Amino acid sequence: MKTRRSFMKQTAFAGIGGIIASRRAPAFAQDMNTVKVGQIGLGSHSFLLRFLRPPEAFKGDPGCKPNGCWDDIPEVGEALSKRGYGKPYRDYVELTKECDAVHIEHADYRRVYEFAQPALESGKAVFINRPFAATIADSEEIIRLARAYDAPVMSASSLEFQPVIEEMQTFVKEKGPLRGYEAYCPEPHFTWHMPHVINYAHAALGGGIDTAYFTGDYVMSIEDRYGGRPLGTALCVLTYKRRDNQPPVVGMNHIGIHPGSYHIDVYTAKENRLFEAGLTDSSVMEYMFYALHGFYTKRKPPRPYEAILEQHRALVAANVSRLTGQAVKLDSLGGEDALPYSESIRRALIRRVLKKK
Repeated sequence: MKTRRSFMKQTAFAGIGGIIASRRAPAFAQDMNTVKVGQIGLGSHSFLLRFLRPPEAFKGDPGCKPNGCWDDIPEVGEALSKRGYGKPYRDYVELTKECDAVHIEHADYRRVYEFAQPALESGKAVFINRPFAATIADSEEIIRLARAYDAPVMSASSLEFQPVIEEMQTFVKEKGPLRGYEAYCPEPHFTWHMPHVINYAHAALGGGIDTAYFTGDYVMSIEDRYGGRPLGTALCVLTYKRRDNQPPVVGMNHIGIHPGSYHIDVYTAKENRLFEAGLTDSSVMEYMFYALHGFYTKRKPPRPYEAILEQHRALVAANVSRLTGQAVKLDSLGGEDALPYSESIRRALIRRVLKKK
C-alpha cells in the first residue's frame, strides 16, 4: 500500500529524472544576467521580495528576482504570486526546472529534504529557512548532495550577518580568552526562535559544541504567544569542548517574550560586554538581504557547512535533553533524532496570507 510520503518521494524522483535526462545546461548557465529564484512554500519574512525593493544603501541591479512560487495549497501559491513572487506553479519539481535557484521557506521542515533534492541534484543553489531540517539524517544528506553536485546550500538566521558579529570577535581577541556568554531572542517558539540565539553565538564566538541542556518553558504553539497561556523563558545551556587548554566555554541561550534587543553578553577573562544586534526586524533583516544577494549571485555559501550541521545538531540535542531531562552530547545523536513539529506556525501563516480567521 502506498503511503502519501512514498507517493511524494516517487513523484519527486520522477521529476528529478526528467531534469537529469533533459541534459539542458542549468538555467544559471543559460542566463548570466539575472538569477531567477523560485520559492517553495509559504514563509514569514518575504526575503525574496527584497530583491524587488532593495535597501536604499544598495545601488544598481540586484541581479536576482523572484521567478515563481509553489505551495501545496494552491490558493496560497496564488496569493504569493499576487504579492510579487512570480508565476504560481502546481508542481515544485517543475518550478525547480525553470528556475536558477530555489528558496525553501515551507514551514513544514520535515519535508525540506524532499523539496531540496531536485534542485541539489541539478546543481542549483538552495536556501533553506530555519530550522535547517527535522532529522539529523536529513541534514547530513542535504549537505552530502550539496557537495556531490556542487550545489551551494545556505541556511541561516539573519543574526549571523550583523556587523556586531565582527565587533564581538575583535573583543574576544583583545580581552580573551572567552569564558562564557548569554544570548537572548525576544521571541518564544522553540524550533523557530531557538536557532536565532544558537546560530548568532556560533557565528560570533565559534563552534565546538559538546553538550546541550534544555530547561524552562517549551513553546510550540504560535497561539500561545498571542493571548494564550502565560509564557516563561526557555533556556538552552551549551557547553563547548576545550580550546587551547582553557576551561570549557558555557553559553546560555535564552528565548522568551520579554521586550528587549537581540543581544549577546560576552564574558572573557579580562572583561564582559553587551553587544546588541538591533531592536527592530527592519534593522536586523537588512543584512540578510546582502547575505542572500551574495549567495545567489556568487553561488558561495556565507557560512561553512560544518557550522550549519553543528547548529542543527545542537538544536536537536536541546530537544532530546527536553525529553530526557539530561545534558546531551552532540556526538551521541543518531540519524533518526529529530526536532519536534507542530502545525501551529503553518496554520498561522496560511490564515495570514489568505486573511482567514
